[in-house]
Amino acid sequence: MIEEILDRNFTKTTDEYRDFALKKDKCRACSVYKHYEQVGQSEGNAQNPTFMFIGETPGKDEVALVRPFVGLAGRRLRDELRKHKAFRRENCFISNILACRPQDNKFPASDHSLEVQTCTRKWLFPEIELVRPKIIITLGNPALKWVQGDWGITANRGKWKFLHNFRAWGFATYHPSYVIRSEKSDKQFVVDQFEADIKTVATMWQTMVGDYRLTMNDEDWKRKQALSKTIDLGLTGLPKK
Repeated sequence: MIEEILDRNFTKTTDEYRDFALKKDKCRACSVYKHYEQVGQSEGNAQNPTFMFIGETPGKDEVALVRPFVGLAGRRLRDELRKHKAFRRENCFISNILACRPQDNKFPASDHSLEVQTCTRKWLFPEIELVRPKIIITLGNPALKWVQGDWGITANRGKWKFLHNFRAWGFATYHPSYVIRSEKSDKQFVVDQFEADIKTVATMWQTMVGDYRLTMNDEDWKRKQALSKTIDLGLTGLPKK
């Protein structure tokens, strides 16, 4: 069954990523799995996506279908992406911080959650390294914290940040579930900002992917990173920039 799920979920993949996804399906490394007993899988272009969207956790619909963002929040996100020609299933990749759905769909509250540390270390961060997205869009505070290292979606949304750990541009916006709740309340500004954020990515992405750091070969990038670390440590005698 997992082979059929992978064939369905991905428009492009590699042998290395399929091996990764098969190992991920067998993960029982933390207590989150036991609540719904289904490891989630990502979706889209697993070979060379332009955009990677990262949410929080699978929900009920995601557990049932083993696909990310297919419930109400997912439909809200996908409807917004369809407004812009920049986003296509062939150039997007969708994932979550946690591969499994936590009990009652509650993301771990602790800033040092062992479950989140385990899942990001074993699956999310290696996944980012495997698929090599050029732009990572974090959806909501947990994704912002664990991927970009920042906290406070209000202060950080709508801003570009180069993520040296992943050699990609990061961009933060609201989680679509919060957008849905805002549509039903008096927070229309959240809806407007979310839509503006997605439009910003759709209109600026070509400029961001033109960054020379994204086009360097791996060896040149490693040398540049090593030199930067050396300069930061003050070991070369060169002035810090």
